[in-house]
Amino acid sequence: MTLSPQRPPRRPSLVRSVVPVLLFSLLCGVVGPIFLIMGLSIDGSEPGTGWLLPTGIAITALDVLFGLFLGLGRYGGEVRRYRLRQHGRPATGRVLSFEQTNVRINEQPVVKLRMRIEGDDVTPYEVQASLPIPEIRIPLLYGGALPLLLDRETDQWEIDWTAAPVAAPTTAPAATPTAVPAGGAVPAGPSAADRLAELDSLLARDLVSRDEYDETRARILGEL
Repeated sequence: MTLSPQRPPRRPSLVRSVVPVLLFSLLCGVVGPIFLIMGLSIDGSEPGTGWLLPTGIAITALDVLFGLFLGLGRYGGEVRRYRLRQHGRPATGRVLSFEQTNVRINEQPVVKLRMRIEGDDVTPYEVQASLPIPEIRIPLLYGGALPLLLDRETDQWEIDWTAAPVAAPTTAPAATPTAVPAGGAVPAGPSAADRLAELDSLLARDLVSRDEYDETRARILGEL
């Protein structure tokens, strides 16, 4: 459930998906390779150095396994998105409601969206998702309908921005006044914990990359 690209999708590559994540994992756990190199270069008979080699092997192996786990997960997500963009059928998402989450990914606000999916030979059903939406596209949510690509076999979907109207609707539903509590206090927005939980959910569903996750998480923590 990700945003459609503005150019034809690139075929997923196992090497391109796994290698960068594996290198990043080794960089984060660089102490393992350091111990490994030291253990191989220092005479094992030297007192106090016998632990370097086995410790280096163990930490490096964990780095590699962790990197492979994340990289293969990333590759699986790219395969699913590629299949959707290649074989997805047009459908319509009727926007029922949406709200801001105060989380931003690549300077794009993450919006919690609830809509009903409709289409030819599709029994209408409701879905909820939180996904980054370009600010210039947010006015389109007021229009009530968004073009989608839908995989009928897996129910995977994404918003097809390339088929969306260029101009936003000229009218928007009237805003509902927000009641102000006694004393004039304004209700606070989502807490940092809520925003971090929302960010974790986006990462788990392959809606953001690991780099985007780390950058946004650091920004939220920096606001505390």
